[in-house]
Order: sequence, then C-alpha cells, then structure tokens
Amino acid sequence: MKKQFNIILVLLISLIFLNKVSSQNEKIQKILLKSLNAHGGEVSLNKIKQIKYLKTTFTYNKVGDVKKRIKQHITHKFDPFITEIISDNKFLKTNGTSIEIIENGKIVDDLESLKNAKASLDGAFYVFWQPMKLKDSGTLIKYLGEITLPNKKNVHSLKISYLNGKDIWKFYFDTSTYLLVATEVDHNNKISLIYTTDFNTTPFGVFHHKRKSYNLTENRSKLTLQASYLYEILDVVKE
Repeated sequence: MKKQFNIILVLLISLIFLNKVSSQNEKIQKILLKSLNAHGGEVSLNKIKQIKYLKTTFTYNKVGDVKKRIKQHITHKFDPFITEIISDNKFLKTNGTSIEIIENGKIVDDLESLKNAKASLDGAFYVFWQPMKLKDSGTLIKYLGEITLPNKKNVHSLKISYLNGKDIWKFYFDTSTYLLVATEVDHNNKISLIYTTDFNTTPFGVFHHKRKSYNLTENRSKLTLQASYLYEILDVVKE
C-alpha cells in the first residue's frame, strides 16, 4: 500500500512539474512571437539579405566624460552568412567558420588576434540581430516573470544561457510594446545593463539606434555609465 502511494505521489509531482514547464514554454514562445512582430516580423526580417550600418561607440571615465570614440562600419550578409567590420585601418571578416584580419594592408593571423576578432564579429551580429538570435538552436531560455528595471520600465524578463558559454544574459521586453528595451550580461562576474533608449524604425524592421551601457553592482544599488552606442542604418538589401 505504501509502495503504491509513493508511486502515485511521484506521478503527481511529475505531472505538476511537466505542466509548469509546458506553461513556461508557452509564455516564452508568446513573448518571443510578440517581440519579433514588434521588431518587424520574422517573415520580413528573414527576407533581409544584407544590412550595413555605422556603429559609433563612446566610452566614459569615472566622472562621465567621453574617454574614447570608435567608429565601425559593419555589414551582415545572409545566405551565405558573412559579417565584416571596418574600423580605421583594420578589416575583420567571418563566414561563421574562418576569420580574416587585415591591418594596415597586412594579414594578421596570430591566435590571440584571431580570438579577439572572432569575439568582436560574433558579438556584433549577436547584439544587432536580436531578438531573431534567440531562435537559434542551443539557446536555453527561462521566464523570470515581470519586473521593473532601474529606469522604472516594466518588462518581461527572460534568462538566456548556452551550453557552450559561460556568460549569463537577461533580456527585457517592454510589457506593452514587446520591444527588446534592455539586456543584461554577467561576463566574468562583471554585470552590465544595457538600455536601448531609441530605435531605428525602418520599412525593413526595427533595430537598435541608441543604447547606453551601465556597470551594475550585484545588489543593483548603483549604475555607472561605461559606454554608449549609436547605430546608423546605411543600407538594407532584401530579396
């Protein structure tokens, strides 16, 4: 009798767990679908064959003055996939497998430079092509509920992680518009909160325009501006 009761108890707990997982998965898919629609629609975004933009990065010192400004011309091509970054006298390129670096007219192929170039190229595409990248296989998503960000914006919070990566991301979607209005990343125990404060609304989709990155203390008691980003769309090619 006791054995039968234990089996029933295990089955009930398993059923409750599966229902909870199913409910969360439905919530996640609903948020992603609404966000993709808010950003132009998955069908429309998939028709983009090439997009070029100018990204200007401003870094700041401890008192909030601009310390450095970096301009990058970035191109993402689809089918076949290619990402290119041109900045000053440096050219970076990847097809998702191989990396090419040309600096001051010379090929650079040392392992450290290739590693840094891969991080820059992959990072550029990952950040810009959101929320589309959240549909990639291997993306682990957990719904954390509705929260209020330090800027008082109410958002849906999704925790994003990857089996082959150490970084932990949180993506924040406006509860009204479902636009992706902020991301948070824990990289090597350093937490950054990045707000998208303005969007490029084009006939081809809705993309980042202005973003601000803050260093975030673990208890979220202090925000320190560390960088800001300006994205200017230069050209879009669709099928």
